Amino acid sequence: MNKNKRWLAICILILALVLASCGKAESDDIGKTRTVNGLEITITNVAMQDGNNKDKQIAQIDFSIKNTGKEESGAGAGDFNIQTKDEEKHPVHGLNVNNFGDVIPAGKILKGSGYYEIPTGQKTFTVLYEPYATAITERIAWEINMPTK
Repeated sequence: MNKNKRWLAICILILALVLASCGKAESDDIGKTRTVNGLEITITNVAMQDGNNKDKQIAQIDFSIKNTGKEESGAGAGDFNIQTKDEEKHPVHGLNVNNFGDVIPAGKILKGSGYYEIPTGQKTFTVLYEPYATAITERIAWEINMPTK
């Protein structure tokens, strides 16, 4: 009898673990900080909005960028691109006046949002840091997995 109870407890535990993992988004890099060229860059939130037509959606990506260097530095939404699963890159949606960008004094933090138009239905994508004015020595990227509703 003890052996049967033990197996039943193990089965219940396995079932509970399987059920607990259902419905959760895969782990992603929202909230993770990447450091490059004296900047600590964190994606703090990602939200999807409807685009201008049914084939497009707008990804609103919120950033927090701390200048850890000794001199001022600049950053803005145009320094980032979204790469979708088809390997296509999508630059900042220039029609949105709310895209952030500014000079960051040494030791200060810049917070703001970038808006990127991507095909409708994209649930996973990569945010790439690719500044025009600054050479970077390594690929800086965040993997984003939007939760299903």
